[in-house]
Amino acid sequence: MRSKKVLILSSYGGYGHIAASNTLIDLLGDEWEATVIYPINDLRFWGAPKGESFYNFLLSNNLIRIANACVKYITPSLFRDRSIHRAQALIERELQEVKPDLLISVIPFINLPASEAARALNIPFLLVTTDNDLKNWVLKIDRFNHPNYKVTIGGDMPTTRGALESKKIPSERIETIGLPLRPHFSREYDKEQMREKRGIEGSRKVVLVMLGGMGSRATYKYARSIAKLKLGVHLILCTGKNRSLARRLKRLKIAEGNTLDIVPFTERIHELMALSDVLITKPGPGTINEAVALRLPILIDQIDTTLFWEQVNIDMVRQHKIGGCIRSLSEIEATLKSYLFDENLRAELVAAFDLLPSNRFASAIQKTIDDLCGFPAEEMQQREVGVLHKKSSTFPSIQV
Repeated sequence: MRSKKVLILSSYGGYGHIAASNTLIDLLGDEWEATVIYPINDLRFWGAPKGESFYNFLLSNNLIRIANACVKYITPSLFRDRSIHRAQALIERELQEVKPDLLISVIPFINLPASEAARALNIPFLLVTTDNDLKNWVLKIDRFNHPNYKVTIGGDMPTTRGALESKKIPSERIETIGLPLRPHFSREYDKEQMREKRGIEGSRKVVLVMLGGMGSRATYKYARSIAKLKLGVHLILCTGKNRSLARRLKRLKIAEGNTLDIVPFTERIHELMALSDVLITKPGPGTINEAVALRLPILIDQIDTTLFWEQVNIDMVRQHKIGGCIRSLSEIEATLKSYLFDENLRAELVAAFDLLPSNRFASAIQKTIDDLCGFPAEEMQQREVGVLHKKSSTFPSIQV
């Protein structure tokens, strides 16, 4: 039987979109041949390439206000009708070459030209959202004219389903299944065994600091503040792709009784989360989605400005009482003592996680695709996929 083919539109901006496309590849199975392309990276605006690299530079250097301004004001203005036609032509060329059975997008801004390219070639279109605030995803989607498409969302909220329906996306086109979640995060782990594997004393509390796949410089501020506290903790610092940050952290002095790991970019974040007691992170939906799945209490960095579309994730963590916020470095000691050693608070966190529904993405996405493509359900079982990356690559949500 011929392998089914899927073309996935992804992005180098941040890491969440690549994680989402990798998740889909893991879940689709060996009857699918997946090709991943990066259309925004291939488009040139004002003759300048690599806009996503500039965005990553802003994130890794904590220039969030500039990133917000670029995304809110400049990026939408770039996708005028002329750019939409160029993007559609680019995607159509890829579709004609790959000849897929399905086009999936896991990125914002570009979904009108993506849907039009798929419509022109009579290919089903699936939009898999990776945010809990879809301001950046609804650009011009009120002009969707594709007869066969669906949109998946993390939860039913004004910022997700409400945003889509305000842009004339029919309710029956929207499926609430959770944000993409890699299969590793749906498993149970033996915490003590995971700690032993990394040489961490079983009784020592573990603080995981992870401020984005690009390795935010704010990591150093947190590391320096926590390392000097006499808490007897093991500190895991994720530096992503930021090598200069990793070198700087290696020179860090730590208080007696503390231990330290510096972890560069890794695909094994699930292991680090599984052995940790608390996570300090940015309010990115992917990381929060993963922490929720592994029932890891979350402390969100609010010392610096937040990306405007991620504010909703802060609200959700506070609403569901599965974590809190850090607004000043002076709060770190008291906050960590509470989250690590206050047994009453830790019991409340366990109870709060118990109330959250499970993420259904892994169990529901295949049926969504089957229905969209008209494939019999029995053809879609027990698959493991191989992937062809056409463009070279150097490099979540609470469902309510």
